[in-house]
Amino acid sequence: MNESNYQDAINYLYSLTQSGIKLGLKNTARLLRHFGDPQLKLRTIHVAGTNGKGSTAAITESILKAAGYKVGLYTSPHLLDFRERIQINRKMIKKQQTVDLILRIRSAVESLKIPITFFEFGTVLAFLYFHEQDTDISIIEVGLGGRLDATNLCKAKISIITSISLDHTQYLGDNLQQIAFEKASIIKECGTVFAHIPEEEVFQVVNRLAKKCFADVYRLGLDFHVTPDAGNSEDNTFSYRWGSRSLKKLTLPLNGRFQWNNAGLALSACLALNEDGFNIEEKHLRQGLEMVSWEGRLETVFSHPTVILDCAHNEASVRKMTIELRENFKYSRCFIVLGLMQDKNIDEIIK
Repeated sequence: MNESNYQDAINYLYSLTQSGIKLGLKNTARLLRHFGDPQLKLRTIHVAGTNGKGSTAAITESILKAAGYKVGLYTSPHLLDFRERIQINRKMIKKQQTVDLILRIRSAVESLKIPITFFEFGTVLAFLYFHEQDTDISIIEVGLGGRLDATNLCKAKISIITSISLDHTQYLGDNLQQIAFEKASIIKECGTVFAHIPEEEVFQVVNRLAKKCFADVYRLGLDFHVTPDAGNSEDNTFSYRWGSRSLKKLTLPLNGRFQWNNAGLALSACLALNEDGFNIEEKHLRQGLEMVSWEGRLETVFSHPTVILDCAHNEASVRKMTIELRENFKYSRCFIVLGLMQDKNIDEIIK
């Protein structure tokens, strides 16, 4: 592997960030058609929402991997390495594979004269890679919104919608109902949807879209449930129930009890796959939860002193983070180093 070739390819990719964010499917669809629409040949689970998308995708991937499947995982953003975004069984795409795909896609972009953004290019790269590596199933995380996000060109039978709150309002709308519409627009005809939306008026937006698509929708807290196990308050285990299916004493290595809700969505999606030819047993569900890893989510990186990294970047996620810090970490003083994009509601987040 020629490291300079890899760096040149990555530099080209990052040069596309100058295009900024341009929501819409036309350019990505045209580029994917050039490659034979690989996204239509993939079995996918599509994950949208404001907070918890990445964690839910990672938990889902871990369960399916525990069941012996070859699982693609496409998430964003990355922490250190672009290749974190595109993994199979939690192994990043190799540098040479990245270079080869970037060169192929760049050639098509230039010959077809398609204006493309960084995220659109990366999405095409992921779809191509997963198809050519013949994944059994791929977990695809939405980049922004859903309706006009490049990932929405996949045809997922199962959609997951995590919690919804105000974020990216300049693109998605300034109220929860508008944002829910954008995110729920990933629902496909005759599909299955699992949602964590406590607010009734917001959920009804999702429900109406699901009905238009003749899709079945299941709601956390109504159709399936996640609850703390009874007993010692220090016991960090939980139970899951969906209909007659019940699992107790489940453990999750991710910090934050809010992650249990994400686990509930992942468990439901994986169980639903059993209706589509997959074989996912209780032992796979438990092992997948126990083995999951997802960096930068209330992650303790040092112990003396305790240093915690978290990706919270909007009011709702920061609120959850501070609750967890107060309830589950002991400290006399707490120093916070905060980095936010300019479009965030910085004053409210600091409060």
